[in-house]
Amino acid sequence: MKKRILTGIKPTGKVHLGNYLGMIKQVIDLQENNEVFLMIANLHAQTVSYNPEELQELTYDLVISLLALGIDSQKITLFLQSDNPWHSYLSWILGCLTYLGELQRMHEFKEQSEKYKKEGVGSGILMYPVLMAADILLYNADLVPVGEDQRQHLELTREIARRFNKKFGKIFKIPEALIPQETYKIMSLSNPLKKMSKSMPEGCLEIFSSEKEIEEKIMKAVTDSGREIKYDPQNKPGISNLMIIYKYLTNKPLPEIEEEFKHVSYMDFKKEIYRKFLEYFSLARKKKSKLKKKEVLEILKRGKEKSIKTTEETIKKVIKVTGLKI
Repeated sequence: MKKRILTGIKPTGKVHLGNYLGMIKQVIDLQENNEVFLMIANLHAQTVSYNPEELQELTYDLVISLLALGIDSQKITLFLQSDNPWHSYLSWILGCLTYLGELQRMHEFKEQSEKYKKEGVGSGILMYPVLMAADILLYNADLVPVGEDQRQHLELTREIARRFNKKFGKIFKIPEALIPQETYKIMSLSNPLKKMSKSMPEGCLEIFSSEKEIEEKIMKAVTDSGREIKYDPQNKPGISNLMIIYKYLTNKPLPEIEEEFKHVSYMDFKKEIYRKFLEYFSLARKKKSKLKKKEVLEILKRGKEKSIKTTEETIKKVIKVTGLKI
């Protein structure tokens, strides 16, 4: 029996290698034998200061990037979070059942509070996990793909679901976490001690950048002292990160990579990574340039309709049991 899976990605920057290997590739694999709802989490993108025009552009770019990379709109429901009003509606109801202390204990809230201390912390950052809970519970998802950084939020979602069911009757399924089997993180090319992120653009390898920019970033990637190409994250984090990238691009095990580049310089190794990167994403880069806006908007329209239709039954039950319908 197919499992229902809900996952989402925020349109806060261009798609990079870390996004692809950490989340998108997993969703492409999952779409073959599961009922997958892939949400463009544009409401979540509003939790910090943003430019409306840029958000619109990044949202569209994310959608066409996903389609180019292998998300199949015939197998998956791809939709904008903002296109389904029940997400925000349910978020309010669940927020009234969530304790302030629970939200303040979230690791991400603490980090963001520190980061935006001078500007002031918006309530959206505090309430983010409640909207995430609404996103998931609305679809009665069986599984939710999460990394370690989101595990705490999912556990809160499970607690909110249990609390709601105890108070109002069993409406929500308690979702399970789907943790990727391999846990290699793609680190920043400019600082291999930090995860690759849009917030560090100089070390972020965007999949659809120009060939020149991709080459420059790979060739400038931080390495380590010495000449040996050996996987040793403790003592050689830079070269180890590049080896992980090469591993994913070629599907070769690390010992084989070490043997292959035993007598090769760091520069030549980087050149080979660049070549394999372009080779791996060649079809996706071509497909993205050919996608028509009319076709993309039609896909999102179908996704919107399926999203609303799928969640209507759940929200009707919620409205009834919470006393909001006379």
